Amino acid sequence: MAKRKKVTRAGQLVKAVIYTAPQPRDSEHARAVKSRMTSAARRAMNAQTAQGRLEMLLAANFGQRDFFCTLTYRDECLPPNLREAKIRVRAFLKALRLQRRREGAELRYIYVTEGRHGDKRYHHHLVVSASGPGDVELIYSLWAHGEVLDVERIADHEAVEIAKYITKEAAEGRPNGAQMWTRSRNLAPPDIESYFVSDDEALQAPPGAQVLEREEKQNEYGGYSYLKYRLPPERTPFHPRPRDSCAKHTKNIAPRK
Repeated sequence: MAKRKKVTRAGQLVKAVIYTAPQPRDSEHARAVKSRMTSAARRAMNAQTAQGRLEMLLAANFGQRDFFCTLTYRDECLPPNLREAKIRVRAFLKALRLQRRREGAELRYIYVTEGRHGDKRYHHHLVVSASGPGDVELIYSLWAHGEVLDVERIADHEAVEIAKYITKEAAEGRPNGAQMWTRSRNLAPPDIESYFVSDDEALQAPPGAQVLEREEKQNEYGGYSYLKYRLPPERTPFHPRPRDSCAKHTKNIAPRK
């Protein structure tokens, strides 16, 4: 039986799957069963969900020097609607990008705008690339509408937790796979390889890697195995603030070490 292997690498985060592929000589029933296995393998890779795509995009483009931050509003600056909130965060990112260009650096970012949970105040969650020692102060100086709730250093392996955190509200009422965030154009896609392997090929995480997810299914016509792992070294995990704390306007300008 022919097996196909697909590996997606994004920074320290790796997803791999091996599944039995349908063959032209297969019976109609065998092809149907193998096709279901192929579909199950794709679902296991999480490639068709917005959260799955986002976590790999984050892992591929942001590391421990970069920032996860939240922009909030003072009462008198609270935007009247979602459209105005998005205009303001885009203006902030434009100013940050111009400043980076003056320094000879580029800006990479991903952001979402929320305002349906808690006390319904609009706010923005952003992941932005780092540039130098003055990054935190620059972020505060460019956001004129209120306080920055938090600015934290992130790590490659936190992509999973961050993606889950910032897509929770956006997922409500949207179809599976719908775009839930806005990104800069200069982000690199994850590295994807797909090729045939021998029948006895098995999925194994390399030494020192942390296995995050594992799934296997088999039947008389073949099967699939899925593995998700994080390459070493270990780093401090991401701990999101309570979801209703985004309106507290509490400053914490010191980056997390």
